Amino acid sequence: MSAPDPAEWAQIAPHPGDHDLPTGRHELHRRRLLTAIAQEPRTRGRAFVPLRPALAAAALVVVAAGIGGGLAARSGDAPPAALPSPEVSRPAARPAPPGTAAKNRGYGTVRQLTDSADLVVRGEVASVVDGWAVYRVAEVLYRAPDTAVPTEITVAAEVAGTAGRPTVLYLGLADPVARVYRPLGGEFGIFDLAGETATSRSSTMSVTGLRTEDATGAGRPLVTTLAELRQLARERR
Repeated sequence: MSAPDPAEWAQIAPHPGDHDLPTGRHELHRRRLLTAIAQEPRTRGRAFVPLRPALAAAALVVVAAGIGGGLAARSGDAPPAALPSPEVSRPAARPAPPGTAAKNRGYGTVRQLTDSADLVVRGEVASVVDGWAVYRVAEVLYRAPDTAVPTEITVAAEVAGTAGRPTVLYLGLADPVARVYRPLGGEFGIFDLAGETATSRSSTMSVTGLRTEDATGAGRPLVTTLAELRQLARERR
């Protein structure tokens, strides 16, 4: 089949001809285009302005969610540390400084007496002169370092006891120059001997145990043995 002749095309689809816009239409379209171009930046700016508060709010939500998640994760890992109680925060009481004044107190155990004493001796009062007793030492159970082994010492007579009465004394040095001693805590530091039995001098000023305190022993003298007192003295050495 041969292609149609151009003349036939002209009959089938005649040329539409040149159509121009009405007068002034070109100028109208040009102005509209320029106006649209001029207004385009402002339109975009207005389009984004309403979005900024929304974005800021969304960002705050994300940040808050992240913080909440972190706190929840930490809370799940380990319980929060408790604040120390006032008892725990309070500094520990300082021990009393060494010296006669610090040793003039009550004691709860023979170990406390032994650990505080400058001298622990077994013996008896030989004589009393002007309120001071000459104490004849038969055995030294404990003595502080650099302390000479005495055969006689001077002790306050009001608590030393009567002459010829065997005792064990837990002593603190009251006068380093005169080498005068006092029993620790008054009668706390005095044990009367009857053979191998040692009994604290006072029922009200008495320790209640050898190494640990015994509340059931309050109000009565402690009865022990000379061997126990020697053992406690050896444990300090």
